[in-house]
Amino acid sequence: MSLITLGRSIAISALVLAGLFSAGTPATANPTLDRWVNIPDTATVAHGVACGGRIGGVTVATDQLPGLVYVRLNATFVGISTTPGVLCSVFATLHWRNLGTGAAGSWSTEVSGGLIDFPAEPWTHLETGSGRVEVTLTTDRPHVPSVTEINVY
Repeated sequence: MSLITLGRSIAISALVLAGLFSAGTPATANPTLDRWVNIPDTATVAHGVACGGRIGGVTVATDQLPGLVYVRLNATFVGISTTPGVLCSVFATLHWRNLGTGAAGSWSTEVSGGLIDFPAEPWTHLETGSGRVEVTLTTDRPHVPSVTEINVY
């Protein structure tokens, strides 16, 4: 099967599935409001032999779940891992602070990746409370942290 035929088959399948799901979905009076914010890239050294790259991510806050922010990180690294067959990795930490209430916390996870950018973790949520929240992304290796603000319902 050629790449053009494969691409056409995937596109048609996606359209059919979209039609099936939209046909069975009742209209809602109050659609959900979501706020998506990208977490700026953090340049970092990674564990391994000359491993390094970047970690970024995305957050989403929804009016249906006030006070919660959902987060997903992704990474792109180049280099050689110290363990054959294992990708370069670091431990990433998201530090958050609610600028209105002063509440603060953090969440950490191991993030690994190669040349292809892919999600490092399933979605997780932070219980930040409503309002403006500052998020800082750091790692356990030498890095340049990134900071962003999100508005949480």
